[in-house]
Amino acid sequence: MKYINEFFRHFSKVPAFSARDVELFLTYIGSSKKYPKRFIQNMLAGNKIFRLAKGVYTIYKNSEVIGFAFSPFYYGLAYTLSYYNVWEERANPVIITTKYVRIGTRKSMGINISIFRLPKKMFFGYTMVKGESFYYPISDLEKTFLDLLYFDISLREETLYQLVRRLDYKKLKGYLLLSPTWLKKKAEKVLSKYN
Repeated sequence: MKYINEFFRHFSKVPAFSARDVELFLTYIGSSKKYPKRFIQNMLAGNKIFRLAKGVYTIYKNSEVIGFAFSPFYYGLAYTLSYYNVWEERANPVIITTKYVRIGTRKSMGINISIFRLPKKMFFGYTMVKGESFYYPISDLEKTFLDLLYFDISLREETLYQLVRRLDYKKLKGYLLLSPTWLKKKAEKVLSKYN
């Protein structure tokens, strides 16, 4: 297939790309205006690229890149608890985004993912970690604690205790200054139970 080597050379540098990105790139290197759509269909059919969300693709068969379809984002909640070994269950990707997308559970790359939306003022408390192919953002334990309260997600008593025990209270205090009053009160109530 024409342009395939140039395509891989260019798009292997990014975790995700849009159909528009492909169109701009292929027409820039000489394809006709109609070709990019067929190119994408052929690449999907040959399992050379994978659909992450409507109009967003990747060349990596790796669930770590799914969140990039919903940028700005970070992985959080159950996924973070699993990543930091607060619990031993393996969790599917849980994506926290500020983007206006349909929230809830859906399939991407053949696995269930969950999407939650936060207001921009609550979009903090994540760090970049090294994945298989790229660095990706994941919430720290303090922000995970706040997000669990924000989205009203209950944990088993033992899991909540393990999480609270590992919190950095200085960092959490800083996060609470950025949080709405109702969330501060909710966090203080939970913390007082375990201290």
